[in-house]
Amino acid sequence: MDGTTIIVTGAAGSLGSALSLLAVSEGINTVMLDSDRKGLESAHDRVTNAGLPDPALYPLDLAGAGPEHYEELLGTVTSEFGGLDGIVHCAARFQGLAPLEQVSPPEWLLAMQVNLNAAWLLSALALPMLRDAGVGRLYFMLEDMARMEGAFWGAYGVAKHALRALVCQFAAETKPSEVQVLGINPGPMRSQLRSTAYHSENPALQPDPEPVAQQIMELLTGNVTPPGNFVDLVSH
Repeated sequence: MDGTTIIVTGAAGSLGSALSLLAVSEGINTVMLDSDRKGLESAHDRVTNAGLPDPALYPLDLAGAGPEHYEELLGTVTSEFGGLDGIVHCAARFQGLAPLEQVSPPEWLLAMQVNLNAAWLLSALALPMLRDAGVGRLYFMLEDMARMEGAFWGAYGVAKHALRALVCQFAAETKPSEVQVLGINPGPMRSQLRSTAYHSENPALQPDPEPVAQQIMELLTGNVTPPGNFVDLVSH
């Protein structure tokens, strides 16, 4: 995988940090993007403490980022690594279960910005680079979509359904190229988001994110061929 470069958003989170560590261990140039600077530094330490090369840290708040911020990011990636081979969207914003009528307008807009708009904008701007890479990768983390149709999931649930539609459109529009677009349901795992949604669960009993990261890495490296544009890792 020498020369391969990917961006992982939400890289300070449980899945993002696990995937970043694994990517670096595979020799992939890994750009770790997150708004949580301390979390990024902690994830960076996990990588270097394992004796691996330094990943590239890129602090960026997706809630307030505009086109110019993503253009600057992609320009930096180009100058540092010469191109981009993949993006894995792990970033998410979820403040807890609540009825729609109780969600504040500012929180709704922030959640939609992080969970949907940022993923579209970064992906759209990066598509020329992914096409140039040959077999580019564009991965979006989804959820159990049937569960997201239930009550109280708010902007997060709505954004996930919209993100699924985004996967379909990107996949159709990139079909003439070699860009691989996937919507991935990683399934339950130990994470802050999971704990926020399910207060009664014991987090220690939830699966580690590392096996999920390994399955995503198998897709990234081409060792596993997906059955279509949607992959449910729960069944694997």
